[in-house]
Amino acid sequence: MKGTLVYLLAAGVCCVLASPIDLLKPATTVVEISPRAELEDYRLNDDVMPSHYDITLTPYFEDEDSHQAFSFDGISVMTFRVTKPDVTNIVLHMWKINITSWYLKRASDSSDVPHGVETYDEETHKLTIPVNQALAENVDYQLIFNYVGILDDDMHGFYRSYYKVNGKKVWMASTQFQQTHARRAFPCFDEPRFRTTFQVKINRPATYKAFSNTPIILQTPLSNGRYQDEFAKTPAMASYLLAFIVADYEVNEKDGMGILARPEALNQTDYSLQSGIDLLREIGTWIDYPYSSVPEMTRMYMSAVPDFSAGAMENWGLLTYRESNILYRKDDSTSLQQQRIAAVISHEIAHQWFGDLVTCEWWDVTWLNEGFARYFQFFGTALVEKNWDLGLQFVVEQLQGVMQMDSLESTHPMTHNVYTPSQVSGIFDSISYNKGAVTLRMVEHLITTEKFQNALRQYIKERAFKSTRPENLFEALNEHGDASVRDFMEPWTVQPGYPLVTVIGSKDGYSITQQRFLVNNMNHDDKTTWPLPITFASKEADFANTKPMIVNTTTYKITVTNPEELLYFILNNQQVGYYRVNYDDDNWAKISEALRSENFGGIHVLNRAQIVDDLFNLARAGVVKYDAALEILDYLEDETEYPPWLAAVNGLTTLSRRIHHEDEEKFAKYIVQLFSKAHGLVKFTAPTDEESRLFTYLRINVLQWSCNYGSITCKKAAFDEFVRYYEDPANKVHPDLRQVVYCEGIRQGTDEHFDFLWEQYMSTNMATEQILILQGLGCAQDREQIFKVMDAITSDDIRPQDKNTAFSYLLLNPYTLDHLSEYLRTYYVRWANAHGSYANVASAFNNLLARMKTDEQMWRIRSFAERNEQVFGAAAYNSIQSGVTDYFSNQNFTNKHREVIGGFLDKALAKNNGAGKTTVGILTLVAVIVALLQ
Repeated sequence: MKGTLVYLLAAGVCCVLASPIDLLKPATTVVEISPRAELEDYRLNDDVMPSHYDITLTPYFEDEDSHQAFSFDGISVMTFRVTKPDVTNIVLHMWKINITSWYLKRASDSSDVPHGVETYDEETHKLTIPVNQALAENVDYQLIFNYVGILDDDMHGFYRSYYKVNGKKVWMASTQFQQTHARRAFPCFDEPRFRTTFQVKINRPATYKAFSNTPIILQTPLSNGRYQDEFAKTPAMASYLLAFIVADYEVNEKDGMGILARPEALNQTDYSLQSGIDLLREIGTWIDYPYSSVPEMTRMYMSAVPDFSAGAMENWGLLTYRESNILYRKDDSTSLQQQRIAAVISHEIAHQWFGDLVTCEWWDVTWLNEGFARYFQFFGTALVEKNWDLGLQFVVEQLQGVMQMDSLESTHPMTHNVYTPSQVSGIFDSISYNKGAVTLRMVEHLITTEKFQNALRQYIKERAFKSTRPENLFEALNEHGDASVRDFMEPWTVQPGYPLVTVIGSKDGYSITQQRFLVNNMNHDDKTTWPLPITFASKEADFANTKPMIVNTTTYKITVTNPEELLYFILNNQQVGYYRVNYDDDNWAKISEALRSENFGGIHVLNRAQIVDDLFNLARAGVVKYDAALEILDYLEDETEYPPWLAAVNGLTTLSRRIHHEDEEKFAKYIVQLFSKAHGLVKFTAPTDEESRLFTYLRINVLQWSCNYGSITCKKAAFDEFVRYYEDPANKVHPDLRQVVYCEGIRQGTDEHFDFLWEQYMSTNMATEQILILQGLGCAQDREQIFKVMDAITSDDIRPQDKNTAFSYLLLNPYTLDHLSEYLRTYYVRWANAHGSYANVASAFNNLLARMKTDEQMWRIRSFAERNEQVFGAAAYNSIQSGVTDYFSNQNFTNKHREVIGGFLDKALAKNNGAGKTTVGILTLVAVIVALLQ
């Protein structure tokens, strides 16, 4: 699961178009709120241990007697014991609820326990209840609370959402408790180490249904026309895993699995239902612990929620999803969206073991939950969808993706202290998710898949219904691998970053050295080292060996006979190891020559992707000159496989933001030239049933880049397809071509074309189609059209969960930047109201500053911020000033490398004098419209 607070879009490498991007790990950074209490004060002590909660909730969707609409009544009875003598205070969490009365009693006879007056700390969310004399050990007590809460619309806690039927809103309520929001629904010990059972009762209106983690065991009509649904007791679990939904939903159910959805969307649930059934069975078999082994879990429900801050959530037995991550219809969803749905389902189902059955003791080791779920998101899905080459996608999307964040000085280790709710939310990032999964894959290849699987089976059985720490995992891995597994794995979890391994040839072999890779500061004095998993290849057959030797020294010599006779020497077969590699000039020359030879010299497709990603980042870090890197990367003209092109798209996206604005036309011509052969290979055509999934993804990437940078052939084909659709809306565009077609339709079209696509957005019943349309609308160039989208973002026309998505697509289109700046400077109050704070205004400006290329653009924002410093407040104002500093840093980078990059572009274009004829007029750089589903 990935939660949200206030987010800034990442200014670094973009997410990849045709990979299974989900909202479990948004490419965002949480705005940190400075703690206003001592850090330890945010944590609970272990003086008191709860064992059970009885919770009764009554939600109101309209004014009813003395109850206000969008409120709820709650009764919570918490059973607990003290764990030590002399306990005179009970401290637990609550937030945004109003306790109307409370009682402290002995459970055995309901006798009152004398107590003092409670106190509450708004900052730490702690409710403290003093007792007049120490509570007795080995005695059950009960805290009984009567309270009132709010069904807010911020997608946290017990909150309200809606869908429309015939244009009228139909209200519902759902939950999102991870990480610290169960306390908004009932007073509780809201930390993952406190495992208890729960029994829930929902008093619902007669026209609604209620759902929770377990099945309903009793339905009782009430005198006020409501019904009370009582659910079976849950297994012992953490508070964040409790869930309930009150909605007029339908269920598509078979074989112990059910999909909950609004009635109009039930026809979009068949694929997710079958995927859920298959994945629950296969992952349970793989881990040798079937889901049904937990007696309380007699069925699994998965629910589509219209407004959902996260991508999905692993509530035990009641998984919740954003609609775009679970609702699928073949004729209206892309291949990538289908893969995303399967992958997100796999992620959440994996959590039933890694997170629910075995729960991280505290959020400082979130990776013990999320790293495993991300691992199974790929390798668990592959158990069911065997032809999607998910292992290849994992390397470029997950491993290379997290390297971007982890190469910054602001990164953090996987195991990392957190205390406040803001810090906890921030740890749910690509380090916990991607790097956690990458590290697990390294260990798997170190000890073999069979031993890795056996170790995890033991780990799950030993830690079932318990909290876990890394040492528990290390013990199981040591037992099934060898005693050195912990020595290998632990440094990767407790140290931030990763190494650059440099390979220098000599007459008798190769010397390797390691140094921490910091993309913006390679002249650092950081002496961190890691145990390196070393494999190498000098011919095609060698790449199959992924079982490494471990090098624990700063330098190491690999002895090779007659190294000068080798075709090449490439480190890190199939990029299993989490590190970058740089070579001396001679070896880079050999690699370059091999890449241009038949079958790319036998270099494995993942190592070609590794070379592409490493070169872009080594050039960015100043380790390799840009012209030298780009000369090698020019081999991409003949590349035919998806993973290397995927790595190239990432690198070129980052590079495009650093191209001097006066050089954008020749950069655009170069892009069209670079992609021209691939464009001819994939063609502008709908995918066939026979072609591979990765070829379909390659087509989408190639067409997008070719059209965006001005290929006449691509742009004409896309616009003609849009006009055909415009003239006959019943004849829809193939889903896998819609992203490109919608974009060109808006880019080249008229106001009528824009209004037509907007009408499709407002009328479609498919969340996946809405995302594709938002991508298309993001390609607008006209000021009035851009303002229309911004108006929609600040209105109810675009749902809260999709507002950042819509802004992202506008932001990634350079034609919009000046207009977005003008809109935000004019309507900043409206933007703050729509997004909840001026911090979001600052966030929007910072994202503009990260992409702007002229001082005039920057000064408009800087001057505006200075004039409105008092309105923004210190935190938001200082954030914008930080964005200005980053702007100057980006400009310095651009100017530093302009001559070298420009010289390469001139040379490359000179190879093909006709290349310019394939582009349209005087081009302004059009950045990639990325598939960020957030």
